[in-house]
Amino acid sequence: MHMKNIYLAIKIVLKTRISLLIFVVVAIVFFGMFVIIPVITIPGNTVLFQLSIFTPRDYSLMVFLAILTGLNFAMQVFSWRQGQNARSEAVTQGAASGVLGVFGAVVGTAACASCLASLFALIGLGTGSVFFVLKNQPLFLGGAILLMLIAIYFSTKKVNKVCDC
Repeated sequence: MHMKNIYLAIKIVLKTRISLLIFVVVAIVFFGMFVIIPVITIPGNTVLFQLSIFTPRDYSLMVFLAILTGLNFAMQVFSWRQGQNARSEAVTQGAASGVLGVFGAVVGTAACASCLASLFALIGLGTGSVFFVLKNQPLFLGGAILLMLIAIYFSTKKVNKVCDC
C-alpha cells in the first residue's frame, strides 16, 4: 500500500517538466558534492585521484543518496508550488530533513579517515568523532538512508493530498 502511494507520488511529481529538471539537477549537484568535498578539504587531492579511490560500493551509495536527495527536493518544491506547503514551519521542516539527510549521506559515504577528518574539521568536530563515525559507518549510512526515506514518505503524503502538513 505504501509503496504504491510512493510510486504514484513520484510519477505525479516527475511528470511535470520543472520537477523533473529539479530532480536531475539536484541529484547531479549532490553527487558532485560527494566527490568535490574531499577534493576541496584535502590538500593535494584531485578529482581524478578521488574518483580512482572510490569503490563500486561507494559509487552506488553516492548515486542512491543523490537520487533520494533529488527526489526529496523535487517533491518538496512540487508541494510548495501546489500551495500545500504554504506554512513557513512546513518549509523549514522540509529543508531540515534535506540538510540532515545530506549530512548523514556525506558522513556515511566518507571513503577514508582523512576525508572525514577534513570534513569534520570544517564543522569543529575532533579526531575522536572521526574514529567513532568510521567504526560505526554502516549505522550512519543506514541512518542517512532512513532519514531520506522518511522525508520522501511524508512528501508523498503531501503530494497525494493525504495530509495538510
